Amino acid sequence: MKFITTFNEDIYHICGKQLLESFESTGNHNKHELYVFFEDNNNPHTEYYPNWLLEWADKPYFTFINLMNCQYKGANIVDCIDIFLKPRIRHTDEYASPRSVKWFRPVASMYFASQYLNEEVFCSIDADCKFINQVLDDYIYQILNGSNLAFLGRENFKIMRHGGYDSNNVYVHTNTVEATDKDTHTETGFIAFDTTKPGTMEFIKRNLEYWTTHKVLDLKYQTDCHTFDAVRHELDLVYNNLCEPMGELSPIGSRVIEASSVGQFLIHNKGTIGPILYNKKLLI
Repeated sequence: MKFITTFNEDIYHICGKQLLESFESTGNHNKHELYVFFEDNNNPHTEYYPNWLLEWADKPYFTFINLMNCQYKGANIVDCIDIFLKPRIRHTDEYASPRSVKWFRPVASMYFASQYLNEEVFCSIDADCKFINQVLDDYIYQILNGSNLAFLGRENFKIMRHGGYDSNNVYVHTNTVEATDKDTHTETGFIAFDTTKPGTMEFIKRNLEYWTTHKVLDLKYQTDCHTFDAVRHELDLVYNNLCEPMGELSPIGSRVIEASSVGQFLIHNKGTIGPILYNKKLLI
């Protein structure tokens, strides 16, 4: 099985290194591969591994690809998105600001992975995920079960149980509220794709084109979650929403990965990257 993720140096030190370590420590490196689409802020278009990735360079189960060198229609697409969209997205919300271009990175990674891994099944995971067990050989095929995508859609949640970290860094339930459109977008921290199914490659390409054609500007919120949902409602494919068995009450902090069957091998440390980057004045 192929897994893909995306990070830069700051995110690598916050959580990406733990992801790589967990891939090894749980034995997933014996059966699976992990593709990392990286961004080196100090040398964006380097042809070499940055220093912070060198310790992993000889691991055959890790493949590192400089996302900033990936081209779409003859151009370095991340640069094009940054230059065009960043000044055009007004800061109206945490999900709609010039920083929204950062959410293009995983969308682009899914597209380029689909090109490299043509007609294969693969999974996209966030950098703040961590493997806790080895993924069974047939698990991903079981959750796909003939569908184009298996995903974590929260649109059925009516009640949201929010969470946060206490003084002991334990994640606890903080309050319960009615769900709003700020809560019910898909959690894109885990998505499984079957590109052997007709329509899956079109889905991935159309998600990319929400950004390259600037249609993302027409959405209320500009994140990878919201373009994913927009495409899902446009294309009549077969989808397996892994959140449906949860009913209308969300898990605490909407930790849907842990509450789903995916939680047997993966956890998602949500809410860790943003505050750390903010405190380091790295959020723009």
